[in-house]
Amino acid sequence: MKHALEAPSSSSPELPVVSVDPVVAVQALRPLARVGGLFILLRPRQWIKGSLVLLAPLVASPATAVTQVVPLLGTLLSFLAASSAVYIFNDLRDRERDRLHPVKRNRPLASGRVSAGAAVTLLVVLLAGTAALLMLLPVLVGVIVAGYLAINLWYCLALKHQPLVDVSVVSVGFVLRVLAGTIAVGIAVQPALLIGVYCACLALSLGKRRHELAALSAAGGEAGEHRPALRAYSVPFLDQVVLVNLVAALVGYVAFIWAQTPPYGPVTAGLTFPFAAFAVHRYLQMIAMGGSGGDPVEDLFRDRAMLVNVGLWAAVLAQAMLTSIWQLR
Repeated sequence: MKHALEAPSSSSPELPVVSVDPVVAVQALRPLARVGGLFILLRPRQWIKGSLVLLAPLVASPATAVTQVVPLLGTLLSFLAASSAVYIFNDLRDRERDRLHPVKRNRPLASGRVSAGAAVTLLVVLLAGTAALLMLLPVLVGVIVAGYLAINLWYCLALKHQPLVDVSVVSVGFVLRVLAGTIAVGIAVQPALLIGVYCACLALSLGKRRHELAALSAAGGEAGEHRPALRAYSVPFLDQVVLVNLVAALVGYVAFIWAQTPPYGPVTAGLTFPFAAFAVHRYLQMIAMGGSGGDPVEDLFRDRAMLVNVGLWAAVLAQAMLTSIWQLR
């Protein structure tokens, strides 16, 4: 009897030995790395900011948002393309400065994963796509998106180096998103919402400056070499203005919700105020004690407490919107 573990005879077929040249393997992976780098260059994690286009229609007039979904989504896509184009232009301009930053030096252009020529090509494609979308939307929406691009171009070229002006321009960009979404569906402009969004985004932008200043100082670098506007800021000053703007944003939010169709507006304002207040308190805690604030979007998705709070907040708002739609029927 042959042993069960007997070695195979010499007549057994042998498996082919495949040799891979490391140089060839690296060259084969380079196109994939370029595609990945181009995708990262679009800043897809920042696309959530485009949801501000949907804010006013969904909260103030959800029934209108449903009937005007095509222009609303077209406006959203145009802002996503325009904002990605702005990010690419900014990264092209700042790739040398970004190499001095402990985190931004890993960006595709600063690290060399994407060439300047490829970035310019992608930028042109995005601008052409934005122009094509705007041809299908109301003229005033096109004017707002064009204004957004013009302001951000000015920001990248000069305004980003002016203290306080830099964060104000960024915040205006978010207000323009809200305004464009409002006009796209043809509902009334909500001043309290615009003020609340401006102050909230100003607080987040100032919080980002605070994080940059603290991180670069802790690393032993000169903050002004990366962002000249940081020379005019200090951590205590930024702590104060962040707090002031968050309080103003909270007031604007309550005023906006309260003004909606009674009794749902006042009731919803009262029910959701604790969630809004918790978000303010948690953000202040995160930047003051947790060293957060560098990327508000990333901070949101990494913090479980904030995620749960936002989820509950959105659930209450959704219930109020559904009730309002049902009442209109």
